[in-house]
This record gives sequence, C-alpha cells and structure tokens, in this order.
Amino acid sequence: MGFNFSLRLLEKGYQVSGFDSNPKPGEELAKQGGTATKSLEELAAKLSKPRIVLLSVPHDTIEEVLFGKNGLVNYLSTGDTVIDAANAFYKNSIHHYERLKQKGIGYLDMGVSGGPGGARNGSSIMVGGDEVVYKKAEQVFKDLAAPEGYAYVGHSGAGHFTKMVHNGIEYGMMQAIAEGFTVLKNAPFQLDLEKIAQVYNHGTVTESRLMGWLTQAFGEFGQNLSEVSGSVAQTGEGAWTAHTAKDLGIAVPIIEDSVKFRSDSAKNPSFTGQILTALRNQFGGHSIKPTSNLSSNRTNDGKK
Repeated sequence: MGFNFSLRLLEKGYQVSGFDSNPKPGEELAKQGGTATKSLEELAAKLSKPRIVLLSVPHDTIEEVLFGKNGLVNYLSTGDTVIDAANAFYKNSIHHYERLKQKGIGYLDMGVSGGPGGARNGSSIMVGGDEVVYKKAEQVFKDLAAPEGYAYVGHSGAGHFTKMVHNGIEYGMMQAIAEGFTVLKNAPFQLDLEKIAQVYNHGTVTESRLMGWLTQAFGEFGQNLSEVSGSVAQTGEGAWTAHTAKDLGIAVPIIEDSVKFRSDSAKNPSFTGQILTALRNQFGGHSIKPTSNLSSNRTNDGKK
C-alpha cells in the first residue's frame, strides 16, 4: 500500500522519497520518478523541513519504526509531522501522539480503507490528531483520497478508532453475505451463484461493492471456490471493535459472532469461510490459501 500511495502522490506532483527494508519497491519507485533511500536516517535527510512522513507499515511494527534504536524519531525535528497509516489500535496511537508531542513533532493517525487498489486510485481516509497539524497536511489527504473520501474526525486516536469500527461493520456485512450464499448453494435448485450475485448487485437493497467483489470472485475462482481456503484470516480490527464495545457497555452481537466465526474457521473450514476469504482477496489482495489467524495472538488492547 505504501508503494501505491507513493505512485499516487507522484502523479499529483509531489516529490516522493521512500524507504522499505525490501529494496525492490525502492528500485521501482526510482523508475517511476521517486527517490529510494537505504535507511530511515537517509529518508529524513532527503526531505525538506518541515517534513511530512507517511508511515504505511504493519501496525505491530509502528513502535519499533518510530521509537526503536534506529527509529524515525531519532532523525526528525520540531515542526515535522508523522502520518500513521498503519490502521493501528487507537489507544496505541494516542500513546504515540503523546510521545511525539513531547518532542514537538506532530502525529496524525490516518485510518484508511480501500486496500492496495484504493491506495493507488483513491482511498477512504479518516484522520485524528491536532486539528492545526491536520490543516497543514490536509492537501496530502485530499490527494490520497477518493473524491469526497476524507475527513478530520477528531483528536488523537479518532482516525484509527473510526477505521476500527468500520472494519467491525465490514465483518458483519461480509458474514451476512457469506451465510446467505451458503444457503443459496445448498438450496434444492441448480442456482448460478455468480449470476445471482450479479443480479443482487443491480437495483437491490444489497447492492454494494462487496456484492460486486463476490461476483468477481465467482468469475475468477468458480462457483465452488475450490481453490479458496475455508479458514478465514483476520488482522485484528474486528476483534478490537468487539472488545472496545464491551468496554463501553454496548452490545454488538453481530460483530462478535463474525469475529468468532473467523477464529473458529481455523479448525472448521466451510463454504461460508471460502466466501469470506474470496472477498478479502478481491478487495485487499489477501491470499486465498490457508494462513495463520493473526487475531488469535492479540489481547484487548490490540497488542500481541
């Protein structure tokens, strides 16, 4: 996603410098008109002050990337801004904001939806942090987002909180679609599931991007989804939503059951699980093969 963000910004006229521990994206970035660097220190040195650094890394690496021995904070100065696009747990984001504020460095948590395709063609973006810092960087969000697809949503943590709840809602919507099509598959008729998904996606109440992606998945993998894993991976946001709702005293049975289904699917693969895996592949490029269930190692605070 970070590479696709870079390509989009280059098209918008930005000068882009990037760093990745894997040299291949950097090599490709250089071919596209950007500048590849070999370390975070070199990255910071390449940028004009005040710097804006967009982090698109796995959320469980943010602490190390920012504050580790060779972390980014060692090379930034007062007035610089870090945009955290890792979709991290919101309480961790608040903690990072407070640590960077002590050093005079701005921190904005950028919740982002749309996957790699959105990063390339326009994402949905939700931003939390100091509004003054946000205003200074707003053009970046406007240029990364789909039309009308970005907003400042509140103080530090609000961006990742909003994206977290989005994923909880997404889990429930996907689960309903998957369960419904499992019923259709087992009906006493010879139903064409791809054709039904296509019809559902034209004028019905269930018309949606998810239904469109399901149509594509059936077209790509066949109606039996035989190559697709029935065990569904997850990255944690749905579970975080359920845990946070519990802390707030709010009942979210649909989201809780959707999270539980994904956890249970590791030992109980099913056609419902195959649909969920296929949908994840279509909108996020996730593997259709069995993978470890990431959320099983997470606690309520979003940490391992």
